[in-house]
Amino acid sequence: MAIMHRYICLLLICFLFSQPLQAGSDKRQDCHHYIQEGNNYLWRFLPLDAWEMYHRAMDLALEVHDENLFAEALFGIGQAVWYNGKFYDAVDTVKLGLKHFRHTGDRNGEGISLRILANIYDDMGDYDNAFKIVTQALEIYEGGLKNNQNYILSLVQMGNLYKNMGDYETAMAYYRKAEGAWPYQDGGYPYRELYHRMGALYAEQGQIAEARECYRKSLSGNIKGKIVRLKMGDTYLKEKKYDIAFSYYDSLYKEAKMLTDINIVIGSMLGLGKIYLIRNDLPKALEMVKGSLEQSTIRGARQNKRDAYELLSAIYEASGDSKEALEYHKLYLTLKDSVISEAFKRKLFSSRQEAEAVRLKSQRNMLIASVAGVALLGLFALLGIVLRHRNEKLRLKQRASELEMKALRAQMNPHFIFNCLSSINHFILNEEGSKASEYLTRFSKLIRTVLVNAGKTTITLEEELAMLRLYLNMEQLRFREIFEYTIEFEPGLHPSMIFVPSFILQPFCENAIWHGLLHKDGKGKLNIHFSMKEDILVCIICDNGIGREKAAAFRSAAVEKGASFGNRLSAERLALFNGENGDTSFVTEDIVNEKGEIAGTKVILKIHNKLAHD
Repeated sequence: MAIMHRYICLLLICFLFSQPLQAGSDKRQDCHHYIQEGNNYLWRFLPLDAWEMYHRAMDLALEVHDENLFAEALFGIGQAVWYNGKFYDAVDTVKLGLKHFRHTGDRNGEGISLRILANIYDDMGDYDNAFKIVTQALEIYEGGLKNNQNYILSLVQMGNLYKNMGDYETAMAYYRKAEGAWPYQDGGYPYRELYHRMGALYAEQGQIAEARECYRKSLSGNIKGKIVRLKMGDTYLKEKKYDIAFSYYDSLYKEAKMLTDINIVIGSMLGLGKIYLIRNDLPKALEMVKGSLEQSTIRGARQNKRDAYELLSAIYEASGDSKEALEYHKLYLTLKDSVISEAFKRKLFSSRQEAEAVRLKSQRNMLIASVAGVALLGLFALLGIVLRHRNEKLRLKQRASELEMKALRAQMNPHFIFNCLSSINHFILNEEGSKASEYLTRFSKLIRTVLVNAGKTTITLEEELAMLRLYLNMEQLRFREIFEYTIEFEPGLHPSMIFVPSFILQPFCENAIWHGLLHKDGKGKLNIHFSMKEDILVCIICDNGIGREKAAAFRSAAVEKGASFGNRLSAERLALFNGENGDTSFVTEDIVNEKGEIAGTKVILKIHNKLAHD
């Protein structure tokens, strides 16, 4: 009886202890199920549904104290957050999952977490961290996990980083290495990702047919793939097939908005902004690009912010707002330099050099030959990269100068127009209707000429003098021929072959007339003389007025302010035009006669001949 009693007790104990184990087993199965469901939602680009499934899995993993399942759930949540465009949160969550994978010793989980983390950093434009992380992923896979699709994807990611820096040769080498290591069937995700990235590389080099063939391969496993369709739109944009490009961007924008796929929304809005700009629908272009910038800023997507700044600069320039165009261009330059830092370039170059050394060492037995080969190949690679970036910086710097010139000219034109309207008002108040009409006719002709040249950064000296003569004739009419003017050239100087900033001479001549000649007794004389000295156009504007000291006594505060405003703008424009090529752009001197008396004022302008210096 005692034996039977003990046996029953033992059975009861076993039953009682088996219940939590059985419950734990069921919860683990449910946890796996939720993770798989999350993956399915993620593959269908439904990040919010995926996020819900992964959170359920995380709760169950905590209940059963399974750290590996907990790491998988965190990793899934990080991906869902990333797909929803919240990059900073995604980085933090994936890093937390990575920490738990490392704690459990799950090398495969560690590798895939590193790869996804590198992808997120890439999307953020944080290439430095992306490179560091993907290098760690490749070390794991090359240390014994090569038979893994994430090894292929890590190679692709490394190639993409080189592409972003402009080292297309090394980028293609990584893509080819991934292609050669391919153990998977066509149409799978690694296959699609490889050919999507390879297509983007071809497109960036202008090889549109090759790019489109790669995109076709990438779409074979997922005909509705949005990221590849976005890239297809880009290829049609490059070919100037704007209607086809628009249909790609527009359909993606509408689809992505419904699916809350923010990354596609941002890209499609940028694409639509470009099309609207080309169509000159500036309000629509502005709406799209500002929307893209807002989403990019919230999510820390620096590449997209950079592209939005560049596009906004172009839109504002097209609308005639040179000041805003310049501001956004400066923001673009700043962000562009921060995205691809010098430290990142050195890291990539060092990595390429090391990889080349390994390749050469395996082919040659002589260490000296290997080192020499590495040094030469590395030197040529570095020189190519440095030259590309130097040329790009020079181009962007020149672009900034052009925008600043436009912004300054935009301020100069209202200043000049105000003075002309004051002259018309002068005739009207003095009841000189015929002269007001004649002056207005000349003024309208001058304004038409100014508008024709408004969109040009530079014009020929011949065009500049045509506008200047119109202005001087207007002033002669207003002031009843109290002065005469002459324009002279040294022999061999051809005004049609020399380029100057638009309307640059008028403020100096205006200053000579208003502050020197108007207060002079007798006939005033204004002489403008041009000569060329070592590819520098020298313009000397002389007047026989009362001189600077006496002129200052006649000026009211308002007149003084207006004169200094015009001179300041002219000085800034000349300095920008001349760049870093030499001396001060202009100087003002008193003219002294043989008796030592002030007999007028001389302004000497130096304008660099762009045809010679460029």
